[in-house]
Amino acid sequence: MNTRKLVEISGIVQGVGFRPFVYGLALTHQLTGWVRNDAQGVTIEVQGAEGPLHAFIEALQSKAPPLSRIDRCVVSTLAPSADEQGFAIHQSHQSGSASACISPDQGACAACLADVANPADRHHRYPFTNCTHCGPRYTIIRRLPYDRPATAMAGFAMCPSCHQAYHDPLDRRYHAQPVSCPQCGPSLTLRSASGDTLAERDAALVETVLALKAGALVAIKGMGGFHLMCDAQSELAEARLRALKRRPRKPLAVMCRDRAQAEAYVQASEAEWQLALSQARPITLMRKAPHAALADNLAPGVPYLGLFFPYTPLHQMLLDECDMPLVATSANLSGSPILTEGEAVLRELGHGLDLVLDHNRPIIHPCDDSLVQIAGGHRQMLRLARGYAPWSPPLPAPVAQSMLAVGAQQKASLALAFEQQRIYGPYIGDLGSLAMQAELDDQFALYREVYQFQPALWVCDRHPDYPSTRWATEQAERMGGDLLAVQHHHAHLLSVMAEHGITGPVNGIAFDGTGWGDDGTVWGGEWLYADVHGFERRGHLKGFRLIGGEQAIREPVRVLLGWLLESMTPEAIRALRIPAIERLGDERFANLCRLWQLGRNAPYASSVGRLFDALAALLEVVDTIDYEGEAGLLVEGLAASAPAPLPMAFSLDEQGIFDADALLPALLGPGSAAAKAAGFIEALAQLVLTLAEREPELPLVLSGGVFQNRLLMDRIATLLPRPALVSETLPLNDGGIAAGQLWHAIHRCHAPARRVATVSE
Repeated sequence: MNTRKLVEISGIVQGVGFRPFVYGLALTHQLTGWVRNDAQGVTIEVQGAEGPLHAFIEALQSKAPPLSRIDRCVVSTLAPSADEQGFAIHQSHQSGSASACISPDQGACAACLADVANPADRHHRYPFTNCTHCGPRYTIIRRLPYDRPATAMAGFAMCPSCHQAYHDPLDRRYHAQPVSCPQCGPSLTLRSASGDTLAERDAALVETVLALKAGALVAIKGMGGFHLMCDAQSELAEARLRALKRRPRKPLAVMCRDRAQAEAYVQASEAEWQLALSQARPITLMRKAPHAALADNLAPGVPYLGLFFPYTPLHQMLLDECDMPLVATSANLSGSPILTEGEAVLRELGHGLDLVLDHNRPIIHPCDDSLVQIAGGHRQMLRLARGYAPWSPPLPAPVAQSMLAVGAQQKASLALAFEQQRIYGPYIGDLGSLAMQAELDDQFALYREVYQFQPALWVCDRHPDYPSTRWATEQAERMGGDLLAVQHHHAHLLSVMAEHGITGPVNGIAFDGTGWGDDGTVWGGEWLYADVHGFERRGHLKGFRLIGGEQAIREPVRVLLGWLLESMTPEAIRALRIPAIERLGDERFANLCRLWQLGRNAPYASSVGRLFDALAALLEVVDTIDYEGEAGLLVEGLAASAPAPLPMAFSLDEQGIFDADALLPALLGPGSAAAKAAGFIEALAQLVLTLAEREPELPLVLSGGVFQNRLLMDRIATLLPRPALVSETLPLNDGGIAAGQLWHAIHRCHAPARRVATVSE
């Protein structure tokens, strides 16, 4: 007696070789039926004897393709078909609302790279070689189901060989939507900085290699946008690149051919190597090797180097043939989106380039490189992008209404939920420019198009002047729906809770740069008792004024002066003869003190991140800030060189106020700058331990950009009797805010009778 089953699968099951996997599995178990993609995922009807059918359904989940992820598998019984023969893959079905997950782009697999290197293979030296186990997905999709006509490959007709592979269920390129070869697929074009065509196809690659080896600065189109690339050993090339991007000191990433080459430039643990060499191929922060033969201005003053490996055949061939490490940084001006079109590169950057290596496969959705590190023994996501995003962790239950969370201003990203689907979009960037706000519009338009998504709830930060808050407010007014604002630091903790699937309560510590506080001050050193519905502020860093407001973030000496004025007179401060304050001069010093006294444009801040700024000024590691987090990185680099930390400790009173003034005797007294930096980080780690001991029965949650400090996280891991909860896939920085906002919104309709607090509502 035959039995027939309907199997409905959702998750990441399109563009990852799932249908040919099902086909092969059905043939193995001698079953009949069919499989197809649809807007919800994959649907299977399968028929056969009970034993093989049971084994088939079990193997669907236990042996699924490596890039797939099954979130739900619903099996029901149908009436058997009397005359069915064989098993077939049916054409995709497009009816109904879409809920299938969009797969992130993936690095080239070993099999495809072997094809590229094999002179006997038709993909030899073909830069766009891919299969169902690798290659672009997110950056080329227009809509679901994920079929070739719905991608950037729609305009490339397959040659007979590619057509055969594409339609053979037993070929690893079966329905790999970007499948192509030199006969029918995208091709390279090398252009001069003025736009003239210099070479095409393989000749373009050969000429690019020669130019890079000669010291040229080249814009190269990759998977999610253009990179600016040059010899990582050339001071002159790096200087030209920095001048072009208007990026004086921010660290630049380096791409190496393989681990053997990279080991000359960095020192890394096995976990770091495994992370960097994973198929996602993220930029991974590793400790610089002593006396590495790289340009000194790659990451000035910072102990780490962002290193990554080729993730497309084009990158691999470039690195193999150049036989040297290459700088590879996003082709854009500072604060602008990554560029995806050759004409835009020529228009905006052509004046500083030597060459542009372009290709004609459109990039539908830009996507930056992901950035990760190992801290406190765990992976830490600094930028969620290529290889990891969109990330679509399943929800345990359907949401009551569709919702969109828009994050904060810096490191913006989108997070959405509808039905039983949750999606975290890739990194967008700082929304301070109109161009970056347009990127937010474009990413939202993608979700509207792909999922027919219309938010009934718009979720934002409580800061009224964040561009994301204004955008959400305007959209809610224009398109309809409710608006919900979530306090910034509560959202930081909620992002960690979302990743771990917990609702609280938790003992939460949120240390970052700045966020809008419920009392009208700037928060950033917060000790919170929190759950998904609200929070209580159990304590915080004692506040100090940011003289000049936003200007203080760019000039750390203003933060230092604001901190010192809380406990000293101007005369006492001048007597300390601190070099950074001495350089202000008498008149400017007096003016800044007057602003502090009047409180004019000098808001109070309880920010640990700003405390790092003050320390950076005091220890003479930076005068003006070039990029976000620079002060913290430089202090960390200084601390890493100390033989031992200088003893110091925060004070903590019964009201939960921890006072940094207690550090000043040690910081202003004798001792090396490195020992003081290390002492400050040690004091911060000890403070976290003390706060954890105040609520020993609750899970400890750590979030906020300050906890990206590797020395701090490593020390906390050794001090705590049980591990703290931190996020590994969502960023601890503001890139995780949207996910935290969404977690709050998902649970707002299910509030318990007793609320923790109402201050975040």
